[in-house]
Amino acid sequence: MKLSKSLFIILSSISSITWANLDANIKYSSNYLMPAYVHFKVSETQYGINANINIPFYKIKFQAKGVQDSQHFKMISYKDIRNDNTYSVANINNNTIEYGKIKSGLKSEHLSVPTFDLFTIALQLSYYEKLPASFQITNGKKLYPMKNVVVNKSQKEIKYNKQQIVEVTYRFKTGEKSFIVKKHLNEQFPRYISYDKDGDHYELTFDQFVN
Repeated sequence: MKLSKSLFIILSSISSITWANLDANIKYSSNYLMPAYVHFKVSETQYGINANINIPFYKIKFQAKGVQDSQHFKMISYKDIRNDNTYSVANINNNTIEYGKIKSGLKSEHLSVPTFDLFTIALQLSYYEKLPASFQITNGKKLYPMKNVVVNKSQKEIKYNKQQIVEVTYRFKTGEKSFIVKKHLNEQFPRYISYDKDGDHYELTFDQFVN
């Protein structure tokens, strides 16, 4: 009995250490035939996301970083960079968020709810498996409020690389905005991201890990 209890404590400690850190550099295929390269990194109390989307003659980068607690990631800054020039930003300082297009000037508002970009939402769901009931999404240019959000979680067994694995799906919808994030059981990063907004549909599907 004592041996079993000790083994359980050791395994639990190993699990918690593993769960606290993430360093995944992933290539995603997209429904627009343009691959996306996304680096998710979670280390101790901080997180960072760097996404690069390859469009012919046009380079787009999305960068988000912040801190984490036991409940969710707290974004501190977000950048939309196009052809190496910063296009829009969102910066959070205490209870204030400053955001907007660089050329148009930034706006400042009181921050009353958590703020995420699209990739932080995907990481939040795959890492913590939940979202705040109310939050807002930013693309740097604008803020989109999300109120009374209910995340529907489901699991099913699928065949992947000739093996049976459990796929976990998270869905939520507010107005015309619909989100789906999928991962494999016990993983911390998204294998699939789907986003519908204003009649447009975007999909990113895991392709492979890259260096």
